Amino acid sequence: MAPLPAAAACHAPEDAPPPLPRNAPGSRLAGALAPASIAVLGASDNPHKAGGRPIAFMRQYGFQGRVYPVNPARAEVQGLRSYASLAELPEVPELVIVAVGGAEGLRLVEQCAAAGVGTVVVVASGYAEAGAEGEALQARMVAACRAGGTRLVGPNCQGLANFSNGSIANFSTIFHEQPGRDGPLAIIGQSGATTQAVYALAQARGIHARYVHATGNEADVTAAELLLETVEDTEVRAVLLYVEALSDPETLACAAARAAERGIAVIGVKSGRTANGQRAASSHTGAMATEDRVIDAFFERHNIIRAVDPYEAVSVAALCIGTPLPQGNNLVVMSNSGASCVMGADTADELGMPLLPFGPDTARQLAQVMPAFSSASNPIDLTGALLTDRALFPGVLDVLSGVEDIHLLMVSFPVAGSGYDVEGYADALARFAAGRRIALAVSAYQEPVREAFSRRGLVVFGREREALQALQTYAAHAERRRRLAARPVAAPQPVPGPPAIAGTLDEAQSLQYLRDAGLETIPFALCRDAGAAVEAAARLGGPVVLKGCSPDILHKSEHGLVALGLETPEQIREAASRHAETIRTLGARYSGALVARMLKGGRELALGARLDPVFGPVVLVGDGGIYLEALRDFRLLVPPFTEADVAEALARLRIAPLLGGLRGEPPADVAAFCRMAARLGEVMSRAEGRIASADINPVKVMAAGQGAYALDAVIELAAGEPPGR
Repeated sequence: MAPLPAAAACHAPEDAPPPLPRNAPGSRLAGALAPASIAVLGASDNPHKAGGRPIAFMRQYGFQGRVYPVNPARAEVQGLRSYASLAELPEVPELVIVAVGGAEGLRLVEQCAAAGVGTVVVVASGYAEAGAEGEALQARMVAACRAGGTRLVGPNCQGLANFSNGSIANFSTIFHEQPGRDGPLAIIGQSGATTQAVYALAQARGIHARYVHATGNEADVTAAELLLETVEDTEVRAVLLYVEALSDPETLACAAARAAERGIAVIGVKSGRTANGQRAASSHTGAMATEDRVIDAFFERHNIIRAVDPYEAVSVAALCIGTPLPQGNNLVVMSNSGASCVMGADTADELGMPLLPFGPDTARQLAQVMPAFSSASNPIDLTGALLTDRALFPGVLDVLSGVEDIHLLMVSFPVAGSGYDVEGYADALARFAAGRRIALAVSAYQEPVREAFSRRGLVVFGREREALQALQTYAAHAERRRRLAARPVAAPQPVPGPPAIAGTLDEAQSLQYLRDAGLETIPFALCRDAGAAVEAAARLGGPVVLKGCSPDILHKSEHGLVALGLETPEQIREAASRHAETIRTLGARYSGALVARMLKGGRELALGARLDPVFGPVVLVGDGGIYLEALRDFRLLVPPFTEADVAEALARLRIAPLLGGLRGEPPADVAAFCRMAARLGEVMSRAEGRIASADINPVKVMAAGQGAYALDAVIELAAGEPPGR
């Protein structure tokens, strides 16, 4: 298996109390989003300071609960009575905002925890992100909150905002510049600046956010926990999630599953996609690094739409909120520009979006309403006649309304200025979209044109390619949702426990364990001497492969420990003796000579697995052989997954066309490989962390119907006693 970088460790103090269960009554996150009372420690009369903005926002957005400014130097803050300390408040507030940093901030958090405050939001910085001293303060802060059953948001965060009830425990400047309004979107992120960027981009599209949460250092409450709480809100249609680290994937998986049940799209921007990005994330928040392909696999397994940046995320969210979930990926492109039609067809091909061919009846009807010089095909070129023929656009839509197989529609107006009936086009398209389960996007370069369609509730884009990319992403999300909903629930099959040892198994032990676990292996025998190797070769029949077997030597070919095509007893004895001598010379342990039947033909694939420190078992499928790590033509899967999931992953490989058979070659037995990969996923899931990694490379995949066989394998067992011993 190609190496995946180990995660950087983030250690909690050894004496810190254990975290509260995520769903325990002490989590109190529902109360954090709808508190009856809020206190601000370090309250400021200046509405542009961190201790003043939340008070100003709550007054501005109509918070109906009780607000308690705490500032011993002032009798009044922003027209509200100010208190000298938390102890002087008439009640224990449900939520407290701490706008004081350093050791004083820690002292205030300790007071909150001792008083039984439900949630503390620490907007001040200077903690784990600032070095060892700040990390120690943060650890003490977490310990105090856990001891008192208080949930901690932050520190070093912008906080929580709920525009449905005006509880704005958040000091973001963007709410001054672009006032909030309740809407169907939720924004949750570890970065305050990025949540502001998403908020601004969404508002530019006319999409309003009910929730805007920024979690900062995530010493306790995570973005995934807030997501789990947020998707219970029936008014939320989509959630935009920005993360630099995922410390609780189990919660994120639960939240994604709940979102799917409620028809809520989750769009994730996960930064740190490259080595440099991971280093930057670590310096920003102390984030743990996980190889980006694992994130891709996890998001795909749980149908979290992955976006590259906030702009792309908001573009997809616009479709998720503003247009129905498509029932397939058949695309129709329509424009008043032939060039846009051609470029739309190019982009559709690049993105793998099939242009729906029109049947003869549809083509005939289109020909009746379109200019004689235009082709009644897909893409539909409305031509310059759109400028003078006001019946053309609604006429084409009337024809398309009778075509049942349209799933995606992109209408492009690269130019539609003076003389064009833009308002009429917008009305006609809005009527067409009403009640139809078609995902529809409008593209126009001119702002007034976009505004006309947007006013009718249609989703608009500034570029055709952007519109098509968003439609493709949305259609893929819909397909994954259908596939996950239809996923069969298979009865678990018995899995043998790994050997009760630690360290690396030799090849024979590894192959035997895989065989016992239900994965097909090449017929083989482990022989202690040259004579036994000769006898084993006779039993196996035909040419054989002979390998020197040692748990200390993983790459045997580099040391001349692989001999191919051996047929005579003399060849076998010579190779066995030579390998044994080589292993002893290298100072390695000698397990014996592994004799295996030699298979001719077939295609080499790779199958592997490792225990990711964050996400648990991850399985690799890809092109096999010695160049796996160099060419990196592989996909990752997060269990549980099905054979169909493996087949889809293989179809995305660069070598995928070769598996179907080319130039007279028979197609490969992909189904057999998929069974093997799915079984490895089961084995890893049920090994309870005892298998650190499994490298099965190559797997020889024979012609269709002839099976797939593990030719080589190395299994590394995790240190420590097996569970239950």
